[in-house]
Amino acid sequence: MDLNLITHWKPEPGRVVEWKVTDASARAAAGAPVDPALPTTMQERHLRRARLAANNGETQSPWIGIAFDFPGRLDTAAMTRTLERYVLRHDTLHSWFSFENADADPTDTANAVRRHVVPADSIALTAHEGETLTTPEQVRDHIAARFANDTSALAWPAFVFGVVEHYDTGVPGSEDSFTLFHAVDHAHTDMQSMILTFAETRILYRAELDGAEPELPDPGSYVEYSRREREKAATLTLASPEVHGWIGHLTRNGGTFPSFPLDLGASDEPKPAIGSRFDLADADECERFGAVCKAHGSNFIGGVFAALAITEHELVGRDRYMALSPLTTRNDPQFYWSQGWFINLIPVGFALEDATTFTGLAQRAQDAYRSGKALGEVSVQQVIDTVLAQAGPEATSQHTTLAPPPIVSYIDGRRLPQTENFTSTRATGIVGGKATQIASIWINRVFEGTWMAVSHPDTEEAHRSVTAYAERLSTIMKTVARDGDYTVTPFAPAAAESATATGAE
Repeated sequence: MDLNLITHWKPEPGRVVEWKVTDASARAAAGAPVDPALPTTMQERHLRRARLAANNGETQSPWIGIAFDFPGRLDTAAMTRTLERYVLRHDTLHSWFSFENADADPTDTANAVRRHVVPADSIALTAHEGETLTTPEQVRDHIAARFANDTSALAWPAFVFGVVEHYDTGVPGSEDSFTLFHAVDHAHTDMQSMILTFAETRILYRAELDGAEPELPDPGSYVEYSRREREKAATLTLASPEVHGWIGHLTRNGGTFPSFPLDLGASDEPKPAIGSRFDLADADECERFGAVCKAHGSNFIGGVFAALAITEHELVGRDRYMALSPLTTRNDPQFYWSQGWFINLIPVGFALEDATTFTGLAQRAQDAYRSGKALGEVSVQQVIDTVLAQAGPEATSQHTTLAPPPIVSYIDGRRLPQTENFTSTRATGIVGGKATQIASIWINRVFEGTWMAVSHPDTEEAHRSVTAYAERLSTIMKTVARDGDYTVTPFAPAAAESATATGAE
């Protein structure tokens, strides 16, 4: 599955059909009572950031989306039943959030975030036929507006569903098809959830067409997961091993979060975001790279982090690698098919020290990843909250940092359901583009190989920097695959500057 910023996605033109909640559903949502289940820690920070941005009139795109093709002509009634059934299966999609004091500062933790739950028996969708859009840009702009305006978790619904029908194109040999597009506020989803949406809606729609009962497991309850997460967070103290572990990582990194090592041309202020995509290694190279990793005490993911550490050492001389990496928290099988934000960030930190080769570093990187995974059920925000609570009310009230840190994500898409159909259905993840000063990295292994997406400021410096970074990373991985190892080049400022300066050419 590809990953695109909405500003660069090029969907096929055609007639738009969209699903919206009925007026009765909207009225029921507006009157939905407060539910005692709190949002998760990640949700709460996200919601406070979203409310603050809205109050300040700032542009924000906190949704995650997906688009993929179905063969044949749309059966509107079957798709309506499919999408209703999908929404009813996932209780997080029934929720919306408000603040106890709508006029107070949303960054003040004393201003509680409240959950409202729409009664399931009042949820219904209806299809609305739209106009025929004749260019990819028209389709993209229409969908971008829907995603931006209609997916806030501070209202209901926080999701958008629609299709673009591609019929009678006049292209010889073309077959009828339609593209389903969907987005939901990040409070209710993550990228793995989007991949599950891909599988689930395909299964449901096929069953509706066949008049059969879909074979899907119980999805579990994200609201129940939220309760469990809050209960665990409430038990944390300064003596908790997870708190000690996080503090150690942050201390070794100078008390700050990691940052992209090269100039992004946005140190003065945020710049519009853009996405860049780079192929790192093909399928055969990935198999050989993985075999080298395994022979030297590492898995593929440990090898990726070792290669990243070497990349940053050779480009800027960093002798210690540190990343915040998303880790799924679907540790209980009951949540495997759940929609929700099942992500914590874990620290992956290790020193290069005397390592002079990739094989000499691979196990160290793998051990660092395993160490970070041990902290995976406790977020860094929960640690910060625990420390501040010990410092007293004044420190807690002054802590208002809500900006998300840069991340380095690795996903092995081959292990998720129906991912072998990504290419044939032109499946793509879609994220919003907004102003940024950071670069976040998504490394994805699929059946065809491994590729990297980088969200970064749209500046000349950033384009050069992320290209140089990706090319160096790819060189390291391909060399390991070809030769069985890679020799670390001692940092040379002049050579690194030259490589960065020509990286975009």
